[in-house]
Amino acid sequence: MGEYGTFKQHNVKIDGKQVHYVDHGAGPPVVMVHGSPISSYTFRQQIAALGARFRVVAPDLLGFGLSEGSEGGAAFQQQVSMLCKLLDRLSLGQFRLIGHDWGGPIGLGCAARHPEEVCQLVFINTTVLNDFKPPLYWWPFTMPGLGELLVVRMNIFARGLPLLMRSARSPEVRHAYARPLAAIALRRTVLALERLEGYRDLMWQVETALPYFSQIPTLIIWGKPDPYFSPRELGRLKGIFPNAIVHEIPGGGHFPQEDAPETVTAALLDFLDC
Repeated sequence: MGEYGTFKQHNVKIDGKQVHYVDHGAGPPVVMVHGSPISSYTFRQQIAALGARFRVVAPDLLGFGLSEGSEGGAAFQQQVSMLCKLLDRLSLGQFRLIGHDWGGPIGLGCAARHPEEVCQLVFINTTVLNDFKPPLYWWPFTMPGLGELLVVRMNIFARGLPLLMRSARSPEVRHAYARPLAAIALRRTVLALERLEGYRDLMWQVETALPYFSQIPTLIIWGKPDPYFSPRELGRLKGIFPNAIVHEIPGGGHFPQEDAPETVTAALLDFLDC
């Protein structure tokens, strides 16, 4: 797995499941939470750069990457519970939180328990709005029956990822994400997340902490065009975090950390405090 394999790798048991995470570098802690259908591998270039100044903790969510999953799938609340228990074990103190895609609401859902522990926020092509609705063309992936056929049985996310992520056209990158998706349990997890199972309840819980989060330094990195999160979603995110620095990346797409890695890394290094 190239450079990713040189990072310090750890495995811990949480609620009977083996959870894998990278813990790389030394300095102020940075927690990076990936989205779907990917893993902590997606941040490999940013981890390498940030590790010179920070302690970077990047877990694989349940079922993703090298973490074990649940046979029935693990939706938002289960992912948040795992992340909270992992961070409790690590006792990081104050940390900087970076969330991409569903890693945004999952990371913030965990941080909402103790918002004072978060000193900086970075959102990458994500949302934390409780009334978020996927684009209309996405509905077949979530409909009863059809969602199971496309996502679970046909494994369409593994097949279609190179259409959404240019870097996944590389055999090495594609394999890194396709290998975990060979497991039915992960496909069920992907389907649960795409169906937003538990999402709204989680975001209602997060809403109570938003007054605090909206006051801390925040960076929004937005690759475009994004076929999932529309420009309207970026505007709504700006409304929640009116003081945020916004870095838009033309050509970055939904996975700018993969398809515009140097730009994302530079923005993070410029924003994060030592």
